[in-house]
Amino acid sequence: MVSILKRRVATGFAAALVAAGTVAGPTAAGAAPSGTANLAPDSPSILPTQVIINRNVTFGGGVPVGGWYSLSVFPSGSYSYSGHMHDSGAPSYDFAGVCVVRFGNGTTFVFQTSGRMHGTFESGSRDYNWSRSNSRQSIRDAFRDSNGAWKARCSNKVNINVGALVDSTVQAVGYAAKIIAIVA
Repeated sequence: MVSILKRRVATGFAAALVAAGTVAGPTAAGAAPSGTANLAPDSPSILPTQVIINRNVTFGGGVPVGGWYSLSVFPSGSYSYSGHMHDSGAPSYDFAGVCVVRFGNGTTFVFQTSGRMHGTFESGSRDYNWSRSNSRQSIRDAFRDSNGAWKARCSNKVNINVGALVDSTVQAVGYAAKIIAIVA
């Protein structure tokens, strides 16, 4: 009875730390968050193993583009990748965003999107929005084969080659045994 109570208290405490942003998930733009990889081998996982990344996006150098993105990947195999970017300046911009999630077994998933935002000097929408949700058996398999351990990195650029952005972001997460692209 005591060990069950201790486990429930520890699980509740871990959930509180995660909710407060103290333990899991990214804390700064471009950071490489990770899942349960920091636990000792063969220790029971009390931390959630889903991948949840929510970020605001701004660009330096006077680029008048900003917005947000959200990526959620779950052990069931389901995922959701969505976001919004807005151009508040005179010139138009092409936007590219990519999030790479590498599981402990080396299976890597690439979530990418790209679109155009029109500025004052060009007709068209100032906004670029995306939303893609689905489920894949390969994501479920990667979670299972990795005990939920993962590492992720997201990058966002304006006026850039999407292929080069994907390549550099994949390199940032390290060795990938298999890469599976998901385009939003």
